[in-house]
Amino acid sequence: MMRRTGAVSAFLLSLSCAACASYPGFGAHGFYIDSAYAPPKDAEALGDYLVARYAAMTNDPREAASRYAASIDTAPESTGIAERAVFSALVSGNYQQAVNLAKKAHGAGNFGTLVRLTLGIEAMTEGKDAVSAAYLTEDGFGPFNRTVARGISAWRILEHDGPEAAEGYLQQTLTGDPRLDSATLYMMGLIQLAAQSDADALETFETLWNSGARLAIGLDAHARLLAANGDRARALQLLKTFQEEVGENAPLETLRREIQAGRDIEVPRLSPRQGAALAVYIPAAALITRTDDDVASVYFVLALALDPDLHEARTLWAQSLEKAGREVESISILSRIPDTSPYYAPARGQIAWALLRLGREQEALQVARQALDQTHDRGLQIQLAEIYRAMAAYEDADRLLSEIIRVDALKGRTDWRLMFSRGATREALDDWEGAEADLKLALQLQPNSPLVMNYLGYAYVDRGIHLEEGLDLIRTALTHDPDSGFITDSLGWAYYRLGRYELAVYFLEKAVELEPGDPTLNDHLGDAYWRSGRKLEAKYQWERSLKLEPAEQQRARIEVKLLKGPDEPAVVQAESDQPLPHRP
Repeated sequence: MMRRTGAVSAFLLSLSCAACASYPGFGAHGFYIDSAYAPPKDAEALGDYLVARYAAMTNDPREAASRYAASIDTAPESTGIAERAVFSALVSGNYQQAVNLAKKAHGAGNFGTLVRLTLGIEAMTEGKDAVSAAYLTEDGFGPFNRTVARGISAWRILEHDGPEAAEGYLQQTLTGDPRLDSATLYMMGLIQLAAQSDADALETFETLWNSGARLAIGLDAHARLLAANGDRARALQLLKTFQEEVGENAPLETLRREIQAGRDIEVPRLSPRQGAALAVYIPAAALITRTDDDVASVYFVLALALDPDLHEARTLWAQSLEKAGREVESISILSRIPDTSPYYAPARGQIAWALLRLGREQEALQVARQALDQTHDRGLQIQLAEIYRAMAAYEDADRLLSEIIRVDALKGRTDWRLMFSRGATREALDDWEGAEADLKLALQLQPNSPLVMNYLGYAYVDRGIHLEEGLDLIRTALTHDPDSGFITDSLGWAYYRLGRYELAVYFLEKAVELEPGDPTLNDHLGDAYWRSGRKLEAKYQWERSLKLEPAEQQRARIEVKLLKGPDEPAVVQAESDQPLPHRP
């Protein structure tokens, strides 16, 4: 019997290729031209549309764009088809195809938002101000695209009407809440810098910082302005806070070193096109943190059309593609970042991770090592250490992490993330004394980290030591991140190890609801079901776990459990009992 996917493919292929056979006196579909049974005139467009939809669903944006383009030829007035066509072209990274499709659709009276946004950006690159202004009029745009269009328009206004007009335009859209206005305020600050209004720009950036906004590009401009005005101490403090709260950022780390070295710091004065590119990039950078697909890549492609040297857009574009499993395309995009860019080292690290996900482990190591030969970038060293950990090369990881920690100590720096990573590495090496010391120091440095609390608490319970403290750590971690399936699993598995199977089932069921695609969580739930006497359900969970492609060692253990059940004994009872939570 033909597999269902094969049947769908064959059906779509028949629709799209029906025009291949034609005979004298017959129409394109093999019927007499005047036959009552001939398909409607839009049948070919429908076939292309269905194939395009199928290609989009199966993560083939290039084929989707090609088929949508064919649909536009036969049904150019359809807004839905036009929007999907432009979207697919941009997702596939083909900006020029997107522009051509948008022009074709607009020429047929189609005024879709992505069509207009693409044409507005293209008009700006061609210097056609009036045309760009017409396309970017905010009427009809949704909230996200309206923010993008507004930012682009502000830079266009700056170029043709001056800074006061641009700032006044942005002022009209502010709500008064910096948290909601952050993208607009970043644009305003950068426009003020471009117009040499440094005092106003500093006030804008301070407002953003004090509101809790943390954007690397915005902080780069903010810190540069502070340093250029002589307030290097404040600039360094902001950079340190960003590193502690957000994490490592290669360009900001480079800036920090330059400020500390007493070098002259240049303030960014962007051109209108550079600024417009950031107007697209900044909302997209926020979008990528909220989605698990490659939607944000549309906007990184548009940003790069305005400023091809916006290398940070390439790194996030690649990250967006990786979310959709498009690692090969991601590697191609990252490879275009030159070694003169401050984003070169992070990009090489991303390439190494993409290769690792593709199963090309030795190539991944080679890329990271070669890059480190060119630049002794701390962030890249950390990435290489994490690659070692992912490959279970724990001795190499421990050696590299220890070297980074040693160099940090010489500079008076202790990074909780490195202590946590080395602690986890040493646990894998069965060096519990060293692991516990690192994990406790990481928790001391970052006492509210659910990641560290969960790891250390679980390690205690799993070893049957400090049981009460371990449970408290996991429970506290869960209050900080109540929607984490993995922390919920830790609490459930801790109760399992303590022999409290009813509580274990309660939390492990919840964990699987939160992370249904994780093989380990399903495996744990199966164990808890088995110990609770629910053996049929246990086998179902183990079989489900096998379908989720667990690691080979885990697969072997599960296959044994399907034959004879689990044999892990509970540890001992904790010092106190917690009541069973009420089920929702």
